[in-house]
Amino acid sequence: MVAEGGARVLLIEDDEDNRELMGEVLQDAGYQVLLAASGAAGLRTLAEHSIDVLVTDVGMPGMGGLEVARAAKEIAPTVPVVLVTGYAEREDIARARGHEVDAVLVKPVDPASLTAAVDQMVKPR
Repeated sequence: MVAEGGARVLLIEDDEDNRELMGEVLQDAGYQVLLAASGAAGLRTLAEHSIDVLVTDVGMPGMGGLEVARAAKEIAPTVPVVLVTGYAEREDIARARGHEVDAVLVKPVDPASLTAAVDQMVKPR
């Protein structure tokens, strides 16, 4: 799914239903959305395309979101990372913020919160 216009958001989420739902929310908000079902696929997309914001799930098989965030900063150091986690523990969120993550959202993600987080990342820094 890639919509025309707007900033380009890469969404990495292994759960197909969540990926489609969050992708539609972002697309409806006017963003171009590129989808990836795994961390490795997302990093390939990041290396091949100009991305304005990266949104990634934490708990994915293979390469998890924290590893993705770390690797993403090596590929595209200025791209902000929004981490989506099912873990609401304070320690997990603090650990995420220590891994080059610009924002953390806890699942289930409210569509308005997702859009607001991405909106904040694309505003001039």
